[in-house]
Amino acid sequence: MEWSDTGIILHVRPLGEATVVLSLFTAEHGRCSGCFRLSKQNRSWVQLGQTVQATWRARLETQLGQWRLEPNTSHVSLLLDHPGKLAALSSACSLCHLLLAEGHDYPQLFTQFQALTLNLLTDDWAKAYVLFEKSLLTELGYGLDLTQCAVTGVQEGLVAVSPKTGRAVCADVSKPYERKLLPLPLFFLKNSEISLKDLNEGLHLTGYFLERYAFSHLRVGMPPARGRLLSYLDGQKETAA
Repeated sequence: MEWSDTGIILHVRPLGEATVVLSLFTAEHGRCSGCFRLSKQNRSWVQLGQTVQATWRARLETQLGQWRLEPNTSHVSLLLDHPGKLAALSSACSLCHLLLAEGHDYPQLFTQFQALTLNLLTDDWAKAYVLFEKSLLTELGYGLDLTQCAVTGVQEGLVAVSPKTGRAVCADVSKPYERKLLPLPLFFLKNSEISLKDLNEGLHLTGYFLERYAFSHLRVGMPPARGRLLSYLDGQKETAA
């Protein structure tokens, strides 16, 4: 069996001295793993977030196949001197590697991942990352319902999210339960100015539902890279203060 596709490297696991198992997020075949032999020529570009033209081959569909890869143009090297952006890319790769079903295609999420790799080169990189996590929740079946207030049905003045249902709540309803509800950043609803406080609230919101639902059946927790991203943003907030 053999197929070819565009892919993004999500995870690299050593297998012997010169062989690795690569997990790729591909456009039409979803997440897929296979063996790849390292060489002096390819070691420099076999890294998380690298986009490649991939061919996967195996005798049976259920076997761990072999990759043949050719690198596409990549901007990953431009992120190496920016710890926050690099942590965001690593976190997105790790989340997809851990949470996406093997062999199930996610065409819309793949397109959003590609867009994220470009947005990481801009000043809006952190916002783009948080919104990517929001999209990931939707693809996994745990999407937030932010269309209207869960209690009154109004569509304006939404300020919080129920931690139990993932549904939005308006200001009037939320007041008695502020300590129990999760803040809803305005940029989740529309394009708006964004602060470090908004970013942290957004990451807390998506992180809560990722941990409670997406990771609930796994033995591993949130990726360390996501923790590094949170630490970076916390440091930026302290510097700004």
